[in-house]
Amino acid sequence: MADDMIPAAAFKDEDLVYVDPDTKSVVGPLEWSRSGNPKSKPFPPPAEEKKEGGRRRNRRKHYPWGTYRSMKRVFQVEGKQKKQEGNMLLDDAIARAMKEPFWD
Repeated sequence: MADDMIPAAAFKDEDLVYVDPDTKSVVGPLEWSRSGNPKSKPFPPPAEEKKEGGRRRNRRKHYPWGTYRSMKRVFQVEGKQKKQEGNMLLDDAIARAMKEPFWD
C-alpha cells in the first residue's frame, strides 16, 4: 500500500485527490466513471476479517476525496505531523509509577 502513495508535492491546490486518513498521505488523483461521476475508491480489504456474532459485516470503507487544498487542511497532509501519544495499560502505568515516581 505504501508503494502506491504519491508525493504531495506532485499536486496543485485545485487538483482533486483521494487521501488516506490513517497515513495522512495522498493515494492518487480522482478517477471518473464513464457517466462523468467520481468513482469511489475502496480501502483494501483487511488481512484478517473480524466476524461479529457469526455475521460478516458488509460495510466497505472508501477513501475520502476532495481538492488538494481542502484535504491538506482537513487531514494535515503536508507539514509537520503531530507526535502520537503512547498508549499504556493501567497496570503497566501503575507499575512504572511505583518504580519512577514523578515527585522524586
